[in-house]
Amino acid sequence: MVYDLNYVKDNKDALELSIKRRFLGGTATDPVGRLIELNDSIKTMQREIDSLRHERNVISEGFSKASKEGKKTDDGDRKKVRNLMEGIKSKEDEIGKLTEEAKNLFLWLPNTIAEGVPDGKDDSENVEIKKAGDITDRKFKTKSYAEICEKKDLVDLENAARVAGSRFYYLKGKLVQLALAIEAYSIAKMASKGFTPLIPPFMIKKDVYSGIAHMATFEDALYKVSGVEDTGEEERFLISTTEHPMIAMYSDSVIPEGKLPLKFVGVSPAFRKEAGAHGKDQKGIFRVHQFNQTEQIVFCKPEDADRIHKEILENAEEMWAELGIPYRVVDICTGDMGVRDVKQYDIEAYIYSQEKYREVGSFDNTTDWIARRLNIKYSDDSGNKAYVSTLDGTGIPVQRALIAILETHQQENGDVTVPEALRKYTGFDRI
Repeated sequence: MVYDLNYVKDNKDALELSIKRRFLGGTATDPVGRLIELNDSIKTMQREIDSLRHERNVISEGFSKASKEGKKTDDGDRKKVRNLMEGIKSKEDEIGKLTEEAKNLFLWLPNTIAEGVPDGKDDSENVEIKKAGDITDRKFKTKSYAEICEKKDLVDLENAARVAGSRFYYLKGKLVQLALAIEAYSIAKMASKGFTPLIPPFMIKKDVYSGIAHMATFEDALYKVSGVEDTGEEERFLISTTEHPMIAMYSDSVIPEGKLPLKFVGVSPAFRKEAGAHGKDQKGIFRVHQFNQTEQIVFCKPEDADRIHKEILENAEEMWAELGIPYRVVDICTGDMGVRDVKQYDIEAYIYSQEKYREVGSFDNTTDWIARRLNIKYSDDSGNKAYVSTLDGTGIPVQRALIAILETHQQENGDVTVPEALRKYTGFDRI
């Protein structure tokens, strides 16, 4: 875990403005000012330690010289060395406390905010910037995906609740094949665009997770893996999204400039407590503790980040369009944006039974926020190093895509037409 207090000093105004615009002021008392104060205190105390060590070394060299010459060492000098050692130890302990405070505050800090991000406190103030796809005026009453699944025996919630608890599910029959087809389609689409497919680990060490996510606000959403501490291993968490282990793959690494941008598409399950979501989409498979997704990840030079941010958004738009799902793109406001993002877009798919758009993907430009914490750099031919920018964007969230397909492509008789883009993966065109 790496933290850079000089970065805080150099970006003081931008960080303070970010905290204010994100409405985070009540979370910590002047964190930027305190970090700058800690930075100065640690440096001053380290200089004092260096001075004490130098003084100790001079006296110790005198002891060595006296010993070689057969002379007796002075008791006062010996006492002085003991006092110096105690002073060094006391200051080192104090630096340790200040360093831990600085580390925790640094990890709490949000990213700066890009120009043009709309101000707002919550998702009600996000700004729609695009709509795509036709919402058809049906001559029959739309059935919810839950009704279709119950009628065709495609999901079993009752037995899943008995086995694992609420917000779990069994997928059954053709819905399993459709889910796997969505994954296969998404991976193939992204691979054709130069993204390397990847299946990541499903667990992450806590120290690594602290570099990827804002643990002060995010840890409650994670499932901790119990038992590993008994074997002396570091505690771990189940991944809450595919992107996290993918980005962590390059922690403490230096990437040659010629290899950038590095582009990956990952596929995995993800696990989330959905803390604070009590009562929201409690029944069904929209908001669940376990879900599957594909995810786009890019490591690039800072000057390429804005362009690639739009690229990963357009990749996902292309897939939703090919699946025939009406959607819209939303520019996320400062109060709803992730604290590690300088800018964030969401894609929301239209859900017919709810007559509204629901979030099915987030696309984040995190610049060097993660790279600074995980120490991910790139180097040019001359050996000069700088932090990379990291970007992430949802490929397709499988369970939410299933919902959108079942509701968008349902027929009057209750059957569902499989989108043409998926048929070569399913082997059938109708459910």
